[in-house]
Parts: sequence; C-alpha cells; structure tokens
Amino acid sequence: MKKSVGILCGLAVAIAAVTVAGAWYTGKQLPAEMERSIARANTEFKNAAAGTGGTLTAELVSLDRHFFSSDARYRVSAKNLWLGGQSEPINFDVAIDDHIEHGPFPWSRVKSFKLLPVMAVSNSALVKDEQTAALFDAAGGQSPLTAQVSLGYAGGIDSLLHVAPMKVTQDDGGSVDFSGMRLQVEGDRDGNAMKIHGTADRLQVKIVGDRPPATLVFDGFKVGGDLTKTDHEMVYVGKLDLFLSQLQATLGPKQDVLLLKGLEQNNLYSLEGKDRLGGRLEYKVSDITYADRAVGSGQMVFNFRSVDIPAMRALTEWYQTKLPQVQQAAAEGQQVPSFDMTDAERAQVQANLQKLLAAKPRAEIEDLSFKTARGTSQFKLGVDFTNPTSFDLPPDQLGKQLIALVDGKLTLSKPMVGDLATLQALLDGQTDAQAIAQQSSQAGEMLGVMALQSGLATVQGDDVVSSLHYADGTVDFNGKKMPVEQFLMMLASMLPQR
Repeated sequence: MKKSVGILCGLAVAIAAVTVAGAWYTGKQLPAEMERSIARANTEFKNAAAGTGGTLTAELVSLDRHFFSSDARYRVSAKNLWLGGQSEPINFDVAIDDHIEHGPFPWSRVKSFKLLPVMAVSNSALVKDEQTAALFDAAGGQSPLTAQVSLGYAGGIDSLLHVAPMKVTQDDGGSVDFSGMRLQVEGDRDGNAMKIHGTADRLQVKIVGDRPPATLVFDGFKVGGDLTKTDHEMVYVGKLDLFLSQLQATLGPKQDVLLLKGLEQNNLYSLEGKDRLGGRLEYKVSDITYADRAVGSGQMVFNFRSVDIPAMRALTEWYQTKLPQVQQAAAEGQQVPSFDMTDAERAQVQANLQKLLAAKPRAEIEDLSFKTARGTSQFKLGVDFTNPTSFDLPPDQLGKQLIALVDGKLTLSKPMVGDLATLQALLDGQTDAQAIAQQSSQAGEMLGVMALQSGLATVQGDDVVSSLHYADGTVDFNGKKMPVEQFLMMLASMLPQR
C-alpha cells in the first residue's frame, strides 16, 4: 500500500513539474505565436477583402501575461467594404477578449477529460460596446460569438466556434429567431489542411412591409468538409458539403406554403497535375410541395476540368480591381460600366486568357433535371474550349477557334408537363377532375406538336428531344448536319423580327 501511495505521489510531483515547466515555456512562446497568428489572419483578411474596395484588419491591442494564463485583447476593423446589394459601404471596429490558458494541461481541457498535452487553449469572446450592444441584446445579454481554440505543440489546431441563440423583433412586426450555431474546425496553424463540421438547428425570418408578409424557416443545417491547401494561395482541394433538412416559405396574399426538403450542395475539387484544377458541384432538392400539393424534385450537377490555376487567379484578381465599379453601379441601379484599360493592362488580360484557354478547359452541365410523379425532364451541355490564334479575329472566326466542341441534349417529358398543368389547375381552384385530366393530356401533346412544327426538336415516345453537337465547324442538330453559318442563320430566322 505504501508503495502504491509512493508511486502516486511521485506521479503527482512529476505531473506538477511538467505542468509548471510547460506553463513557463508557453508563456515564453506565446508572444511569437500570437504575432504569427495575427499576421496570418491579416493575410486571410486581405484576400477576403480583395475586390470590395475596402480593408479588413486585425491587431493585438494588449497582452497581459501571467504564469499559468494570459489575457489578450484584439481589434478587428473593417473600412469601406462594398458587398453585393449594399447601398453603402460597411464599416465597423470591434474588440475581442481572449483568456489564454497555458499548457501542457489547461484546466478547461482537464475537466473535459481531454488529457493530451497542448501548448495553449484560447477562450475568446466578442466584447460588448456601442457597435455590438444590439447583438448582445439579441443574445439575451451573453456574448453572441465565442470560440475555443487548442494549439498543439506540433502546430495542430482544434477550434470550436459558437454563435449564440439570438432573437430580434422589429417595430413593424418583422423578426429573426436563430437557434445558434456550432462550428468545429480541425487543422494546422498554417491552414494547410482542415476538417470542418458545423450544425445549426433553426433560423426563422419574418419579413413585413408593403407587400404581404413572408416567413422563411430553415431547419437542420449541416456543413462538413475535408480540405487541403495547394501551392496556390486561397486554392483548396477536397470536399465541402452543405445540407438543409428543409426550407419552408410562407408567402403571397393567400400565405401559401412552399416546402423544400433535403437540400444538398456537394462540392469536390481536385488537382490535375500541379497547376490545373478540376471540380464537381451537385445541387439537389429531394422533395418540393406547394400549398400542400406535390410538385417534384430536382438536381443540377456541374463539373469542370483542366482550369489553369495561375491564369484563373490572375484574371480573378484583375476583375476584383473592377468589382467596386460594378457593385456601385448595381447599388445605383445603373448598367454594368465598361472597363477602361491601358494597352499594357489589356495585353496582360489577353495573355492570361490565352494561358487559361491553352490548358483546353472543359465546362459541363452533366445533369439538370426535374422529376414529377409521371416523368423526368433533363438538360445536358458540355463545352470544350481552346486557345485562338488571336483575339482580334472577326467574331465568326474567333468563335470557331475559341470553342472546340459542344454537346447538348434537352429532353422534355410530356407526362411531366402534364403533371405541372394539373398542379396549376388545382392551384387555380379548378375542381372538375375530368376537365383537369384533359388539360393535363393536352398540355403534353401540344408541346410535342409545337416542337415538330418549329423544327427545334423531335418526338421520341413520351419525350420531346432536341440534340446539338458541334465540332470542326460542323453542327449536327437533331440528326441534320450543316455548317455552323447555316445553323446560325436558321436560328436567326426563328427569332421574332422587330
């Protein structure tokens, strides 16, 4: 027994010694780590604010170091940020308090039975001031935004962000009721890899104005991802998935309910070699109802490949310098302005475009479809691009050199069109079942007749089908081959004349 007690006492002394030594070490290392973190945050903020016409910065205001812990205050400032749809720029200056527990065994981890040693644990929260007081009121007096970040000795980071439940009611009866959100990110301090998992139970927004009120309810939000940084700034590969259990919208004079269930966005990005990017994006809605009547389901799958990353980034950065002009014009209800470019700027943009096209990128709508009880309609389109000899060619020659291949197919289901006609009749208040069935049948058949008469499609069983293939200056349209010039003339003749 005495031997066991001696062993326990020895372990206790050893742990205490390690804890004291670790706390001292952390205290010495902390300023350098914080300087590194602030520098990286400002790099990320600079990239995020590119193209907004403003700046977003972070700074360390104060650091009070103790033996087992430290206290810091940061300031995050935004100046003249123009975002889409805003009538004026965004400006704010907020403070964040941070209580930093020194390792190797911070108490907040020990009491949660997380016993692996770490360098430090950061416990930060938004500070209440004049600018943030309304958020604190909405959160019932607690900080609306808190975070806990554990920094491992090898540089690993485990972050947990909490957005508090908030509720706001406006004088006109409009309101926002948010259940809060939890977001966990695991990675390393340099942002080279990260795993993401987040959840939010519910968000309800009620909009009241001159028009009939509208209520939007978002239920069951989830986000998950596993991303790895490439050698190119702000370019990650891996997967990022978003899911919403359902979206319910109550709107219109009759306050009808639109219900969307099973909303998904699945993104997958991959490197092709060292400097080219490919990706696949899926958007799905598993079930749609309106006014308690079944509508259908839908999805869109988009993919791309062989996108030259340096050229894409260069063009994106150039466009971001012009973005404030575009956003300002949109805010004032004006048309998109033309960009005045110097000869050198124009030459650089064309050089980047040629580099992008030299990689022979491909963009494809793999599946854009909508399904009802009796049928499915689908659209597919793939385009291969190539590098023209010059951008100063006449438009017809430039088009031939710019686009190497086009493959498209549209399939419209006559029974699906009939289902939608039935739904419209029921929503209009019609009750004669025989008349509704007749309208449904006529709608599908009329679509087939119009397609044949126009020459734009063929009828294949219950489907109206239009197909297009282009390569080497020749178009195959619904089985008929012709030069691209003839195809364009045919389309022009079908358009209404002014």
